[in-house]
Amino acid sequence: MKSEEAYPVLPSPVRVDRETLRAQYRAFVGSHCREFFDALPNMILALNVNRQIVFANRAALDFFQVPDIDSALGMRPGEAVGCVNADITPEGCGTSRHCRNCAALSAIMSAVDGVRDSRKSSMLRRSKTHLEGLDLQVDVSPIEVEGKAYVVFAVTDITHEARRRSMEQIFFHDVLNLAGGIRGLTEILKDSVPDTCSSEMGVLHSAMESLVDEILAQRELTAAESGDLVPELKALNSANFLEGLAQLYVNLPTARGRTLLISQESEVVDFVSDGRLLKRVVGNMIKNALEAEGEGATISLRCRREADSLCFSVHNPSVIPAKIQDDIFHRTVSTKSKTRGLGTYSMMLLAERYLGGSVGFTSSPEEGTFFHIRLPREVLPLKPTAQSRVN
Repeated sequence: MKSEEAYPVLPSPVRVDRETLRAQYRAFVGSHCREFFDALPNMILALNVNRQIVFANRAALDFFQVPDIDSALGMRPGEAVGCVNADITPEGCGTSRHCRNCAALSAIMSAVDGVRDSRKSSMLRRSKTHLEGLDLQVDVSPIEVEGKAYVVFAVTDITHEARRRSMEQIFFHDVLNLAGGIRGLTEILKDSVPDTCSSEMGVLHSAMESLVDEILAQRELTAAESGDLVPELKALNSANFLEGLAQLYVNLPTARGRTLLISQESEVVDFVSDGRLLKRVVGNMIKNALEAEGEGATISLRCRREADSLCFSVHNPSVIPAKIQDDIFHRTVSTKSKTRGLGTYSMMLLAERYLGGSVGFTSSPEEGTFFHIRLPREVLPLKPTAQSRVN
């Protein structure tokens, strides 16, 4: 259990009187455009050094569920929001033992000391009808108006975003456990079922492998968009990497009747990257190429060394429609349907933000379509490789 000394010192409970507050409000509004602040969608407050509200824009007043500035003037942020800890002590917001770990209070005190700060703060709010949990992003900056110090306190309600991310984490955890369990069961059963059912069991096992892979891909994309993804760099070999991808994707239903091969021009190179994320990028290129072609088509994979970079590419003979090409990396743009489009978007997101590379493509009637990813990695000397084919 923590000692009392381990907790931060609580701020002074002192407040200024109403007349001083009105003078501070007039001073702040007089040097700033109220209409401008009222037009902003985010909540903007100005606090004096006693942490009392001397200004609040329309968005903040609406969030506080009060009609005008007079109703909020002099209150502290927790009191205005309705924090359950704001009235525990007679001195109000920021003075009870429960306030010692409040992120919003810590941010405000940083600004009172002249330091800009940004934090996420969680609290329980007691509104007029019910109790609710809030997740807030608070950004504070010190400011001086007519020779007096104030704190600009910007608040963004991220409750729905935080709740969605929490639910996503629970969902992915539970669904992956279920799907992984079924995949393990099919792995056990596929070698013990009668010969008359072996084909169907093989299809079921492949389907479960694909399902788990799709769930993992979506979880990684979600983590990538939120900035929570952490790359794991390891030594890789281009030939082994492409062979593994070819073996994986040749079993997809979209690969039936099509040839997936590793070009004889592909170079064998040792390099360092996150193999799991690189597999997602190049794998999406392969899936898109397979889906774009009919039976009899050939999709080829290649690795090529270019000066100080390494380029993986996937080629298919079809051409991407011109109206799609300009926006192909946007989040919901797809050549297949309005419900698709995350594949190319995720390629660029993973490549640029987490692999330090770049993704691009060329598409023409003469050359067909090449998607590529370039990785700025130091590679070893060239080494020729024979053509490898997977049918």
